[in-house]
Amino acid sequence: MTTNTTNDTKKNTKWRWVALAGAASALSWIALGVGIVMNAGVGTMFVLATLAAVTTEGTFWLAALTLGVSTYQARRQLWRAFRDRLTTG
Repeated sequence: MTTNTTNDTKKNTKWRWVALAGAASALSWIALGVGIVMNAGVGTMFVLATLAAVTTEGTFWLAALTLGVSTYQARRQLWRAFRDRLTTG
């Protein structure tokens, strides 16, 4: 039983990292939206957009690594599903 508890704790810890990365990504996109609404300067917008892109990419990589699939394959499947949703309505 100790092994299962340890494995469950490790799984929960991995998913907590993914949740934390997702929260950081969401907050960075919110910050970008606030920057747009407040007419921030070009330099600030560049930093906010870069931060949003990097945190989103990092979240995808971390989620793929946590799921145990190759990152390229996971991203390709996600984009295919997204495109299929857009084209099918």
